[in-house]
Amino acid sequence: MLCSLSVSANKYRYYYIEAVRQQDMENYAAAFELFRHCYELNPDAPEVNYALGMFYMVLQQDSIGVAYLKRATELEPDNDEFCERLAQTYLYQNNIEAATDVYEALVKRQPDRTEYLELLLRIYRQQHDYPKILSTLDRIELQEGQTESVTLEKMRIRSMMDDNEGAYRELKSLIDAHPFDMNLQVMLGNWYLNQGKKKEALATFDRVLQEEPDNAQAQMSLMDYYRSEGEINKADTLLYDILVNPRTDSDTRLDLIGSWVRDSESRGGDSLRVIQVFDRVLALPQQTADVAVMKAAYMELKKYPSADIQQAWRDVLRIAPDNSSARLQLIQQMWRDSIDDNVIRECEKAVEYIPDEPALFYYLGLAQFINKRNKDAISSLRRGANSITNETNKDIAADIYALLGDIYQKEGRIQETYVAYDSCLVYNPDKVLCLNNYAYFLSEEGKDLKKAEKMSYRAITAEANNAVYLDTYAWILYKQKRYEDAKAYIDMALENLKEGEDADGEIAKHAEMINKKLKKK
Repeated sequence: MLCSLSVSANKYRYYYIEAVRQQDMENYAAAFELFRHCYELNPDAPEVNYALGMFYMVLQQDSIGVAYLKRATELEPDNDEFCERLAQTYLYQNNIEAATDVYEALVKRQPDRTEYLELLLRIYRQQHDYPKILSTLDRIELQEGQTESVTLEKMRIRSMMDDNEGAYRELKSLIDAHPFDMNLQVMLGNWYLNQGKKKEALATFDRVLQEEPDNAQAQMSLMDYYRSEGEINKADTLLYDILVNPRTDSDTRLDLIGSWVRDSESRGGDSLRVIQVFDRVLALPQQTADVAVMKAAYMELKKYPSADIQQAWRDVLRIAPDNSSARLQLIQQMWRDSIDDNVIRECEKAVEYIPDEPALFYYLGLAQFINKRNKDAISSLRRGANSITNETNKDIAADIYALLGDIYQKEGRIQETYVAYDSCLVYNPDKVLCLNNYAYFLSEEGKDLKKAEKMSYRAITAEANNAVYLDTYAWILYKQKRYEDAKAYIDMALENLKEGEDADGEIAKHAEMINKKLKKK
């Protein structure tokens, strides 16, 4: 008999090891069959029940999988992995009660494993089971000691249960444990304020500020108190103190300014006073350019003179010279005034600081082209093209190649013109200006007229009332000797012609040539 048991155990061990090996080799079908054979040899082996449970869960036979997993935990109740997997499976099935029982059993067996308590806390939060949330927080506190985050959550839960006295006791116990932490005193003042106990709140804030006159948290709470009382001047005075307080962190300072500006605007506030606040803050050492950016954006919103807005963006760049957005904003602001050598110099400075931003090269190339510096423009645009990546805005990439093609054409470099236009259309197949220009230059050469017609037709489909595009299409039809069709489109071009649009008389000339052909015919 003993010999028979030993043989059976050896068989089981052999097949189990082979099943695990097949599973590691990702031969799952073979592994599954071997685990099933192991189960026939020893149905009370916890590891086999666990393995089969996992297989059935993958096969989406959940009820069978749970049965095997549950059996595995019954056979080996101290195995944390088995119990955790069973609990996770219950959660997946939305069987919250069963999952909770498993996690509670794990906590009971290992009370120092606070990760189980955190999982229970998450479950009780989803169920809005406030008493169990509190008891779980108490158990976490027992293991990890009293912390601010746990105490604050206990306060919040007690407040939701309308247990204000209990919430007060939680905070008071934390204050008693840390009597010299003034921020906890500020929390107490805020609690008084939320309870409508304004006299106690004011006394608490005053007491903190007597101990620490530059306590930013107390200043902000007192500012909120004054605002709630309608004492706006006192609140604004405190705002200045907070903004220049070295203990106020950058994010808080930024949030405060943003909130104050919005509040000032809602009250029809004086924009000059707002700018004075910005300037007062910007006189301090700046960790980031965020406040300067906010000031510049505010000045644009309030339509300040262009020179003042440009100076504001220059102030941003003094703090953060590699801020590409600020560089673009400054260039665009200058662009509205005059596209001259000053714009070119600003663009050149921008690409020195940020050599991997294609948009800056586009503006530089365009400014140089407008100022008849074609060779410089080609060089700048090619540098911009070389800096294009998968993350580059496709419209900017298309604009670079479209402009490059236009300049090549001006320089008589026709083949390079077409290569540039082709590249433009890769990034934006619907770039109508490129489609029109490409089509027109092909027609002027008298080559690929069918291709030119297709591109031109796409342009007039996109902008049916554009006289220039209609003229291009008419001209391509003329080149194909389709004079009557050309006549229809050139007439449409003339009808849609805006004042000054045909300054060189090109459209009128095309119309005359088309009409002559029709008369001869």
